[in-house]
Amino acid sequence: FPYTTLFRSINFIDGTSLEVKCSAGDIVKWESHFDIGVDKLEKVTHLFYLAWLAVTRLKKTGEGFDGWIDLVGDVQVADPKD
Repeated sequence: FPYTTLFRSINFIDGTSLEVKCSAGDIVKWESHFDIGVDKLEKVTHLFYLAWLAVTRLKKTGEGFDGWIDLVGDVQVADPKD
């Protein structure tokens, strides 16, 4: 399952949404931050932090993670079978 296509969309509490793909850089930054391999992604915090890294890279937010997460309603995850 390619982690670059992990997300279908990020839905915000204001009703807007974003479609994003993770980059190799997002994954490397995530692994460095948590000091585990991305194959160990198991907490909701892990998932949302990876989404934030992608959104930040795309310059779709200027918020730090703590401010950004307060704006998020949910994240739609791609089906690994797709």
